[in-house]
Amino acid sequence: MFPMTIKKRLFISNILMIIIPIILALVTLFVAYLVLNMMLHGSLNAIFQDTEAERDVQFGQSWDAIRSQIITVGVICVVGLVAVIYFTNRFLIKFVFRKIENPLGTLTQGVRQIKSGNLDYRILYPVQDEFQPICEDFNEMAVRLKNSVDEILKDEQSRKELIAGISHDLRSPLTSIKAYVEGLIDGVAVTDETRREYLQIIMTKTDDINNMVSQLFLFSKMDTGNFPVNPEQLDLVKEITDFVNFTQDDYQARGLSVSLGGMPEEMPVYADPTHLRSVFTNILDNSAKYKDKEPAEVIINCTVKDGAALIYFDDNGPGVLPETLPKLFDVFYRGDVSRNNPRQGSGLGLAIAAKMISFIGGGISAENLDGAGLRIIINIPLSPDEVDE
Repeated sequence: MFPMTIKKRLFISNILMIIIPIILALVTLFVAYLVLNMMLHGSLNAIFQDTEAERDVQFGQSWDAIRSQIITVGVICVVGLVAVIYFTNRFLIKFVFRKIENPLGTLTQGVRQIKSGNLDYRILYPVQDEFQPICEDFNEMAVRLKNSVDEILKDEQSRKELIAGISHDLRSPLTSIKAYVEGLIDGVAVTDETRREYLQIIMTKTDDINNMVSQLFLFSKMDTGNFPVNPEQLDLVKEITDFVNFTQDDYQARGLSVSLGGMPEEMPVYADPTHLRSVFTNILDNSAKYKDKEPAEVIINCTVKDGAALIYFDDNGPGVLPETLPKLFDVFYRGDVSRNNPRQGSGLGLAIAAKMISFIGGGISAENLDGAGLRIIINIPLSPDEVDE
């Protein structure tokens, strides 16, 4: 059975609005005609049976009676026609409005559910009529609203964690600085060598705070969109090779061996070279901070897949628990759950790397390697010309 839309119902009701009164009016007039004909025929027969004088009197009386009956029948016809039109309208309005009332009730129920906070409520409306797209749009609106609320709650939780992380990470070096300054004031450091050692520790803690504040300021600028991006055409293979050659000795001094694995001949991308180097630095710094063996190493491999350049940073560190992999790029997340080692960084490095990669339309993810170690995967879209080829 085909569903009857509101448009069809209105069309049918308009046709019936004309046809029904006409049919009933014709029937009424036909019945009135039969009644009058019978009355008139009987009266005329009676008249023709009388004498001429009697016929005149009888005819006058009969005509008066017929005329009054005609008027009565006419009034009845008019009243009947009005009644027919009225009840026809009532029936057709109910016929059409019933098709509107039920969907409106369904939508009203949906709005009340959303208003009460039930953002998981969805309208089930299988009828294919004018209200089906509205119900589908309502469900899509509910999904977007729920996602928006979830995003707001997530941002609020991130802000709370950000404040808690800042408070924790600043408290430790400040406590150390205060302790060593008090030691200098109280004369605990009695020799020049001890005083120099205290001052060196104070400088180191100050550098830690300065680096933390700088990273926090950088992340804040990226989070608000107030961050300059100057992309240009680059060969990603050359950028990685130059970066490794330039920083290899520094990381070697920190106990981290950085080497290149498989590389294609070239990978043209459109990106900011300064941001790319910052991303590479943050990833390698993360491997250096959490290394658990000597020598620690990171091998960088590149490949091209589905129109994107893929960069793999494979280290031989401890890896992370599978359930914590999605959290690696969250603000102030560190694998050190106790967070008792601020020297391992602020927890912003990978979050900053993820932000920077997102600015050029790329993505970043992590996975554990077989055996031991962590793999950081960066994907960056190839330049359009290269993809077309």
